[in-house]
Amino acid sequence: MPGAVVRVYPASGAVAMLPLTPANNYTQTILFCGGSNMTDAMWGDYTMPAVNTWLWPASNDCQRITPEPQNGQPAAYQQDDDMTEGRSMGQFIILPDGTLFLVNGGLNGTAGYAQGTGQTATYGQMPYGESLASGPIGTPAIYNPNMPPGQRWSNAGLGTSNIARLYHSSAILLADGSVLIAGSNPNYDVNLTTAFPTTYQAEIFYPPYFSAPVRPVVSGVPSSISYGGEPFDLTISGSSYSGSSNNAANNATVVLQRGGFTTHAMNMGQRLMQLNNTFTVQSDGTITLHVAQAPPNPNIFQPGPAFLFVTINGIPSNGTFVIVGNGQLGTQPTSAARVLPPSILDAGASGSAGASSANSSGGGNSHSSSSSPHSAALVGGIIGAIAAIGVLGALIGVALVRRRRASPSNAPNMRGSGKAIAMVGPKSRGVRDSDASAFVPLQQENFSQAWNASSISLPYKDGPPSSRQSGLGVDNTHDPYTPTSEHHSLPQHPQYRY
Repeated sequence: MPGAVVRVYPASGAVAMLPLTPANNYTQTILFCGGSNMTDAMWGDYTMPAVNTWLWPASNDCQRITPEPQNGQPAAYQQDDDMTEGRSMGQFIILPDGTLFLVNGGLNGTAGYAQGTGQTATYGQMPYGESLASGPIGTPAIYNPNMPPGQRWSNAGLGTSNIARLYHSSAILLADGSVLIAGSNPNYDVNLTTAFPTTYQAEIFYPPYFSAPVRPVVSGVPSSISYGGEPFDLTISGSSYSGSSNNAANNATVVLQRGGFTTHAMNMGQRLMQLNNTFTVQSDGTITLHVAQAPPNPNIFQPGPAFLFVTINGIPSNGTFVIVGNGQLGTQPTSAARVLPPSILDAGASGSAGASSANSSGGGNSHSSSSSPHSAALVGGIIGAIAAIGVLGALIGVALVRRRRASPSNAPNMRGSGKAIAMVGPKSRGVRDSDASAFVPLQQENFSQAWNASSISLPYKDGPPSSRQSGLGVDNTHDPYTPTSEHHSLPQHPQYRY
């Protein structure tokens, strides 16, 4: 890639597909950010790195590429805005408002673990135990693809976590638009006493839109979305958004979103696709959205489970679980896209012209459903998408139980004083009024130790357990995920884990 920046594991750059919208004709563009520019020689011989990776700064470089340009030109990387800091093992989560949330990772080094390097001969001299990274990044950042170049990244007002989320960390979007964050274990096995320990505590991040006084309340969501065919109507309560009803309708978008299945700071199958819509605004403020089905091309958004969100002025509703396609493996039925009715504003509202199409600031909802979708197949087929059902199903129970917290009466209130978000007491979410977005512990109990820079005395020397004796052979049958009360035996030089 440009600049010789390595994005693949263990350099582990963040990667995601940008939102698929009518405005970009559902063009698939991939964004890569971070990673490492370590040279080939630095990576060593795959038993250990040749250099002290934790001293090597991660890259802040971002590149985007459209693999199948619609203009027929060859695919080529394009320089994008640099991140707010260098980061390896960062993870992108697409938010329902069309922005990309970047979380987790470190300022230096790579994923993986080892008990030595070409520059550090013994495990006892490793300053961060087995971790090949350092400098955990606790403050996330948000990338807005709709902003002009030079203005796409921001971390202003975002809360900061004190938990190191390095190798083996993960995150996924929940139905209320928050993000579940968990994991981190840059160690061969469970280790609760090292600099960056095995971490069991989960957190939930509430993005800036949780500061809104109300969130859209949607009714009429169908249980399934077809590929083409007759449109459907959604109703937005007039009391569930702020400001002018005409402006709200002009800035309403409907998206299908799949969080993918997540591991090792990656979300396979993650994508967001906006559906075409027009609208009718009633005199009482009720908005009816006339929504097109998915484009008649299953390759753009593969069949399977997804959430449907309605976003008004950048504030998303709760997601509603739907099935895209016929719910079965195999070729999906398609129908021609139908033309949507024209948009109608409330003629009695101040400054209204009586009828209008949506403006482009709403993400392209002015495009009619007859827009020609991009017909090229995207890598990743139906089987992979359906496989997401297992992971999504496991999270749906958690997500749906928690959805009430996202309603106006139950969502964390982050408006007002601008004070920091804090835990007030045991098992208390303790969210005070604030302009900052918050990390909130999912539970107070944690069997690992949260990272705190002030508690680490370097160079760190982890007391070697009795099982870490020299002369032990590699156990190729060892399953590191098998529960055990003791550390498994380690070879003198365990393999540099890729």
